[in-house]
Amino acid sequence: MTPKQYISRLKADPRTRWIAFSWVCFMMFFTFTDLVVASVYTDIEFQSVFRGLHIRGISLFVNFGLIIMLLFDYSVKYKTMSKEVVWTAILGLMLCISIYFHCRKVTANAHSALIYPLCLDYFSIILFAVFMILLFIIKTFVEFSAPVKVSEQN
Repeated sequence: MTPKQYISRLKADPRTRWIAFSWVCFMMFFTFTDLVVASVYTDIEFQSVFRGLHIRGISLFVNFGLIIMLLFDYSVKYKTMSKEVVWTAILGLMLCISIYFHCRKVTANAHSALIYPLCLDYFSIILFAVFMILLFIIKTFVEFSAPVKVSEQN
């Protein structure tokens, strides 16, 4: 499926959009509650809370788990894995690892010698936003209905 086909299917199925968006929001809220609290209250610095959560191995494990849950849902529904879903999941796993290592570098203050954009303090937050978008994409693949075969009319 090309990006254009994906966007077309997403536009044609608003229910799938809302289910995927709701799922990602609920997962974000229930797995990263500290981040939600840090984003609501002004006396808590979001970046430090974010790094504090993501320098631990358990956060890496949780992020892997979110992707694996979606892959499991997809395989139960469709019985086979499409290459788009597999590559999106691999990209998501690489993002999880990148977030983990970038947060560790920033915490150790060893990131300033890296090239741009890796030298940015908030680069791992950008990666996390991309990770959330990838979760949304995989969830939409799970929720899409089976395509209808189009036949020629005589």
